[in-house]
Amino acid sequence: MEKKFVTAMVALATCLTAVLPLANGQDEFNSLRTNLPGVTTFATPPAGFDHTTASDYELARYGFPPRPNEMMEPAAFASWKRAMQASKERILPRLEPSQKSHGPARMMNSNGTSNNWSGVVDFGGATSYNHSDSFHLIAMDYVVPAATQAYGVCAGSTVYSSTWIGIDGWGSTDVLQAGTDSDAYCGQGGVSSSYTAWIEWYPYPEVRISNFPVAPGDDLYIAVWNTSATQGNAYFVNYRTNFAGTVQFTAPSGTTLVGNSAEWVVERPGVNGGLATLANYVSDYLSNCHASTWNSVSYEPGSPSAMQLTMLDDNGRPISLPTMLGASAIWFQDTGSAR
Repeated sequence: MEKKFVTAMVALATCLTAVLPLANGQDEFNSLRTNLPGVTTFATPPAGFDHTTASDYELARYGFPPRPNEMMEPAAFASWKRAMQASKERILPRLEPSQKSHGPARMMNSNGTSNNWSGVVDFGGATSYNHSDSFHLIAMDYVVPAATQAYGVCAGSTVYSSTWIGIDGWGSTDVLQAGTDSDAYCGQGGVSSSYTAWIEWYPYPEVRISNFPVAPGDDLYIAVWNTSATQGNAYFVNYRTNFAGTVQFTAPSGTTLVGNSAEWVVERPGVNGGLATLANYVSDYLSNCHASTWNSVSYEPGSPSAMQLTMLDDNGRPISLPTMLGASAIWFQDTGSAR
């Protein structure tokens, strides 16, 4: 397992190095190297930079997510504008590959259940990347949930939960995604929890952003978008710290984005070759959820094309489920063996 993981990360570095050739660490598009070869970030914009009046090119040049149309998507625009105004300190991401993964939906059924996902999946109708209905942007605001073991359980092991947004993964083999982990351990060494921001383009594993601190109760904004079938981006804002981070990265070799689905998910991730035990996250609140296709059609979790998913444990019992609160907000709760 360890050898395969190292091989995968070497392949990731090799693939990514070819994406943006940089001279002296920066190119004409303001791309900057990170500590993971080929994974890049962007230079901080100049003082007085106005996100609301900047051109699309200027926004892209400094690694900001695309600006929603203020007239057609007023709620999405307001969420984006708030996040841009809170982006006071741009970090140079420090990246740490992990052995955790957040793959496509498993055992998905027409009755709205999955073995690893709970959440809402939207479908734009795309069958290939070049389709005008392909999703290319998804975003949300949310509150990082606290993680504990199930009540009364101290099993001497770690339990896991992940909150993320992504494109693809329902009926496709890849997922372009970003989010946070809320994990907890309880054993003879005591009780501890950990919280981490991450990016991933499955089938590559999760890559953590170790210097973008998150804590339970933090209000975050995350956007994920692509600029080609093999080029993805993620943008994070923490409203507690006013830290912002932006990362661009490429698909694994042989993988291309389809854009057939966009999803807002609470997941039990893949760990050590199997599905993890879901942490008791109690509740998780997502708001201002929206996604867009290349032909500028906007979707929310409450769209008619969306499907809600309940996560099942290994015995087929519900352990995490979403509840819609209006068209663009989702409230997650755990239940059963996770609680």
